[in-house]
Amino acid sequence: MIRIVLIIMINRMIRTKAHLETAVTFRLPNLLPTPVWAAIHTPFLPSLELDEAGLRHNARRYIEIGLRGVFCNGLMGEVWSLSLEERKRVVEVLCDEADGKLGVSVVVTGASIGETLDLGLHAKAAGVDHAVLMVPTSGPRSAEQQLEYFRFICERLDMPIVLFNAATAAGSALSPASFTEVCELPQIKLLKTTAYSENPALRAAARNGVVVSDPLEEHYFQNRLEHGQPILYADPEPYLYQVPGHLPIADYIAKLDAGADAAQVIRDFEALSHLRPLFNKWVMDPLIRGHMPNAALKYWCELIGMAGGPVRTPIRPLSDAQKRELEADLLLSNAPGLRAALPLN
Repeated sequence: MIRIVLIIMINRMIRTKAHLETAVTFRLPNLLPTPVWAAIHTPFLPSLELDEAGLRHNARRYIEIGLRGVFCNGLMGEVWSLSLEERKRVVEVLCDEADGKLGVSVVVTGASIGETLDLGLHAKAAGVDHAVLMVPTSGPRSAEQQLEYFRFICERLDMPIVLFNAATAAGSALSPASFTEVCELPQIKLLKTTAYSENPALRAAARNGVVVSDPLEEHYFQNRLEHGQPILYADPEPYLYQVPGHLPIADYIAKLDAGADAAQVIRDFEALSHLRPLFNKWVMDPLIRGHMPNAALKYWCELIGMAGGPVRTPIRPLSDAQKRELEADLLLSNAPGLRAALPLN
C-alpha cells in the first residue's frame, strides 16, 4: 500500500515538472537539476581570525560534492561574532573561489537598515546569486511594518531575495497573511522557514511563484512528494552526509528527478537514517533549544577533512569528553569521510 501511494505521489510530482524547473531560477543550471544549497560555517584560525585559506578549501569541497550553492554568514556561520568587514570578506573569498562553479548567497541583515543595505550592495557587487534577509523577530514586527521593511530594502537592492523565517518561541515570525503581501514584491523568490508546524499555511499563502522551503533534509522526501518543493535550501546536512565519491543526497534527488521506482528511492532516502539522529543530537536539537551548535558542527567538519577551527564567544568549544563522544558517535554510525585515525582514547 505504501509503495502504491509513493508511486502515485511521484507521478503527480513528474506532471508538475515544468513548475519545479522554473520556480527557483538561481544561476548554474548545469549542476544538479534540483538545486541543493547548504548553510555553511565560518572557519577561524587558532588566533580567532578569519581562516581565508580554510574557507577556500571548504569551497572546493562544496564544488566537488556538487552543491548548487552555499548560504554564508548565517546562524551556522556565527554571524553575531563577525564584524562588517569580516562579513564582506567572507563573501569576497567565496565568490572568488567559486568562480562560477558554486552559487553564493549571504545574510545581509544588519543592526540597522543602513548596514543591511551596505552589506546587500556589497554582496551584489561581489557577484552573489541572491541576498538573504532575516524576518525581524524584534523591532518592526507588525504586518504593516514588516511589509514596509522588506519593500524599502528590496527596492534599493533590486536583486533576488530569500527570506529566512526562523521560528521563535511564539511560532512563525511571519504570518501567512503577511507573507501573501510580501510575495507581491518582485525581488522575493523564496522563503526558508523553520516554523515547521506552520509551513502548510505559509505554502498556501505563497503567491507569484515564491517557493516555501523547509531546510531539513530529513523532511525533503515528504516535502518533495506532497508539496512539490523544488529546492533543498538546506542546513549543513549536504556536506556532513556527503563527501567526494559518496553523494547519497544527490543520488536520491537525481532519482526523484528521473521518476525512478518509488521503492528504490525510499530505500536510498532511508539509507541516511543512521546519520540523521546524530545531526539532530549535535546540531538541530541544541539549536531548537537556543544553544548554538557551532562548536560541534566545526569539529564534525574537521573530522571529515574540512576546515573548522575554534568558535568565538559566547559559544564555548567542545570539551575533550564531548569531542570523544562525537567521534564515537560518528564511528559507530559509519559516517562518511572520517579521517583514517581518530584521536580516540
